[in-house]
Amino acid sequence: MLKQRIHGVALVVALLVVALATILVAALLDRGELALARTRNALRAEQADAYAQGLEDYAVQVLMLPRNGADTATSPWAQPMPPQVVPGGVVTASMRDLDGCFNLNNLSPDSRAKVDWQPVFARLLAALGVDARVQTAVEDWLDPAKADSADATAYLAQAVPYRPRGAQFAHVSELRLVRGIDGATYARLAPHVCALPAGTKINVNTATVPVLQALIGTGSTPATLSVAQALWQNGQAHWSTPTDFWQATPSRGASANVAALVDTHSDAFLARGDIVLDGVPFTVFRLILAPISGRVQVVQRSRGADDALIGAAPLDDADSVR
Repeated sequence: MLKQRIHGVALVVALLVVALATILVAALLDRGELALARTRNALRAEQADAYAQGLEDYAVQVLMLPRNGADTATSPWAQPMPPQVVPGGVVTASMRDLDGCFNLNNLSPDSRAKVDWQPVFARLLAALGVDARVQTAVEDWLDPAKADSADATAYLAQAVPYRPRGAQFAHVSELRLVRGIDGATYARLAPHVCALPAGTKINVNTATVPVLQALIGTGSTPATLSVAQALWQNGQAHWSTPTDFWQATPSRGASANVAALVDTHSDAFLARGDIVLDGVPFTVFRLILAPISGRVQVVQRSRGADDALIGAAPLDDADSVR
């Protein structure tokens, strides 16, 4: 009887040892797989950074090509790069003109033409069906005097208090922080606005229909949708000069102040690279300034969603000039 009990205890101990060994082996395997995954992701991230640098160089070279004619949707820079098969995945790239949108920073106190841009923005809000009070909120956000005044109370009363920026927008996604702009309002505005250094013009060849409505409207009333669509030409507009554009509008011209706000060339471009390695997607962005008569500069680099550009620190001049 005693021998049977001893044998039973020994069997239980043996089972416990086997169970513990199994748990330890499983834990080691799990930890090994986790370490392997981390190593793989780190290597893929470094590989993606290398491809991103290559895409940046490619985008800069494209923008350094002679651009004698107007910038349009058919320009060389606007043509997406065909998918490139690389070890472990595929790389694609495209470039978008940012001068086809309304530059929010043209409403800042730093903008010399602020008074000329204000009615244009008012008409853009009307064309998009956005509350007109958003314009005041945006201008207050840009004004450094408002950031430390009683106007900041509404922001300081938030669950997570913060002050208005009191300076130019770093990225269009900052609009989400502006009073009165909810998710739906932001979704309507975002495709038609951007955040560039104050003083830019709108390229009428790449402008969206609502932006064209805002440009050629009068007072606080935007132009009709049909008129703007005719000028947009299904996204294939090719106006050689601003004069050609204005001659095609119903008014056959524009005031000197408004005419000075448009151009048929672009200076700011957003290059996007989509890199997929081992099924893991990496999205990179490069904000590039490429004036026709100036040097090409990469002024922002980011990786991730579009919102990753917000708060991205500008590069040093030594790194940005090409």
